[in-house]
Amino acid sequence: MNILSSFSEMNTVRESGQEISLTIGNFDGIHQGHQKLLNDLVEYSRKTKTLATVLTFDPHPLMVLSPEIPFQRIMSIPHKKKILSELGIDLLVITPFTPDLGRMEPETFIRDILLEYFPLKGLVIGEGFRFGHKRAGSVADFQRVLSPEGVLVKAIPAVEDATGRVSSSRIRELLRAGRVKEANQFLTRPFQLDGTVEEGEKRGRKLGFPTLNIHPTPDRLLPASGVYVTRTKTSKGWFNGTSYVGKKPTFTPLMQPVIETHLFDFSDTLYGQYIQVDFLEFLRGDRAFPGPEALIAAISNDLQQSKDYFRENPISQGD
Repeated sequence: MNILSSFSEMNTVRESGQEISLTIGNFDGIHQGHQKLLNDLVEYSRKTKTLATVLTFDPHPLMVLSPEIPFQRIMSIPHKKKILSELGIDLLVITPFTPDLGRMEPETFIRDILLEYFPLKGLVIGEGFRFGHKRAGSVADFQRVLSPEGVLVKAIPAVEDATGRVSSSRIRELLRAGRVKEANQFLTRPFQLDGTVEEGEKRGRKLGFPTLNIHPTPDRLLPASGVYVTRTKTSKGWFNGTSYVGKKPTFTPLMQPVIETHLFDFSDTLYGQYIQVDFLEFLRGDRAFPGPEALIAAISNDLQQSKDYFRENPISQGD
């Protein structure tokens, strides 16, 4: 998958004579609904011998249009790139979202951006997609402007279950409630946090439960504070374990939450190394304990529950 970072870089594709099939969106989480749209895009591109192309934005438009409202991503940009590549996307355009883009009228965006820079054969888009100034643009605008230019516009309906539409917003709500198992079903993969292992207070090690500590960037969504069954990918392979998310209220509470992960059958510190933590199951909420002894008893119970989970749900180390 090739990655471009500006509209103007598309000129090389246009000059080559290669046409593209395009979709547009943020695709945070790349959930079931996104996957259906992207699979349709790839299928259409293979039939038409065009490049399956995704146009997305960084920062997220909400960070620009509503900066007073904190926005948190389900997935990191590197993770998004990895999943898009695995789905068969040929070309990814990640361009900054600017106030000027946000003020653009729908027809101006279509003519001055899409038709100007993108050699379009087809546009595969979610049927509820909105764009342009005050989100005034819709699929009907794409059809009205692009169809006369010979561009096929294909609208893809949302994926729904018994309680409504599968969406990134819905998944964020589930994660904030600690309902990672349900969120994972919509994501079709475990919710993931990643980062560089930092040296902590070593309190877990003193209690007999050494941990790998990471602090994801502030724009990353964290699940509800508490304890989770997790699997962690390290430079030494995958390891089962248990993760804590929270501010450690038993001791002097932290200003920002930390992710602390204890791995089974593992003793290295991995300071300065990158790890990926996959969240599988919620065990319990966060709480302050009366002292170290009560905390140790609770952690021992957490670890046993995690081991029971993996015994009942065996996972290959290669999965």
